[in-house]
Amino acid sequence: MAVSADSGSIAFETGGTRIDWAAAQAPKMAGSVCGDGYLLRRSGSRLMVALADGVGSGQGAQAAANACLEALATVSANSIAEVFETAHERVLGTRGAALAVALIDPELAAVEWAAVGDVEGVICALPPDSEGSSAILQKGGTLGVQFPGVLPQIQPFPPNHILVLASDGVSRRFRDALPTARMPPQEWVASCLATYGKDHDDRTVLALSHQRRSP
Repeated sequence: MAVSADSGSIAFETGGTRIDWAAAQAPKMAGSVCGDGYLLRRSGSRLMVALADGVGSGQGAQAAANACLEALATVSANSIAEVFETAHERVLGTRGAALAVALIDPELAAVEWAAVGDVEGVICALPPDSEGSSAILQKGGTLGVQFPGVLPQIQPFPPNHILVLASDGVSRRFRDALPTARMPPQEWVASCLATYGKDHDDRTVLALSHQRRSP
């Protein structure tokens, strides 16, 4: 399995917090392109995080996912509904894509998020507390083909919590082995993809940990 991975840390002055993040993805076939894509973009005091999953696999799927993310790279992050509408318009004429978007506000210790299509999202404490986890609300449809609107929610996202987005190439069973405080996000995404990734599909997992910065 040809896995590509990336990670980083984004500091926020207000509240003295940071977002540690990591992503891992692999294409359906070795040597092919991946039809999933992701984006992290600061917009004022918020961080926009997106995961797009183009329909099918190969170059057509990649083109759809890229069109989604190109729209999100410049759209205003004030309204999550506007974010999805803009992405839908940009993806018209492609195969279409599923999309999850999370707008993280570290100052408010909250996230506004929504999904269209089969993209998973979970927020939980570190170490994970199954009773305290929250899942993204998915609405059926495919951007660029059929856009039914979104069901945005605002969820608490305080320090010592993690947010995970995963394409449908990752089994939902990944929720049974969510990260712990002792495992850096980059280690967990690699382990998650190796354990729960589906060999017959493009697969991507993205994890973001909200942490207090050291004094």
